Amino acid sequence: MNTKSKKKENNSLHSIAQFSLFVSSYLPLFLLLIVRQISLNSEYLNWTEISWESFKLFGAKFGLSAVLLFFSFVGAIGYWKTLENIEEVAKNGNPVTVTDVKNKNSESIGYIATYLIPFLFQSFDGWYECASVIFLLLIIYRIYINSSLLLINPLLSFRFGIYEIEYIDQKGKKRNGLIISRDKSLQDDCKVKLYEIGHKLYFSTTNNSN
Repeated sequence: MNTKSKKKENNSLHSIAQFSLFVSSYLPLFLLLIVRQISLNSEYLNWTEISWESFKLFGAKFGLSAVLLFFSFVGAIGYWKTLENIEEVAKNGNPVTVTDVKNKNSESIGYIATYLIPFLFQSFDGWYECASVIFLLLIIYRIYINSSLLLINPLLSFRFGIYEIEYIDQKGKKRNGLIISRDKSLQDDCKVKLYEIGHKLYFSTTNNSN
């Protein structure tokens, strides 16, 4: 009972919210893969009849695009709702004083190079290739939701600043963590409110009470 409570306290994001953030980080890649697979297999878009063979052909040539399109739609809606909900509850975050700030927006470039670009050079001409991509994405997803990659997101970096900070909490203890904030010029010695969304991962808002 205590273990479950502690785990929930350390990561307040629902699994659907985690999935939505993961999909949003891959959304540009998914759209590129969909366009690429359809353009490479455009000659198979003309069907003369509906049969089991035609369904198998569709799955082999366009199955990946169909799956990614569905996930992209669900993920985009989830991403928007997740951020909307987090920003609302984050107003009740814990007030802290930031003592040191390191900008981490550049980490998104490394994320793109490491986790996105390699997929663009894959072939998607059959079941094996498509299944391999989905299998790799599942592995990356499991790593993603249990790491700081949850906030190292190219789409998030467009809207928010991503920082590694050291701060002093209300009890005077010095702590550290990774945060996202609408303030893209966060400075040392500023006062903010932190809402925990994962282990040492926070959403930061302005502390208007100071």
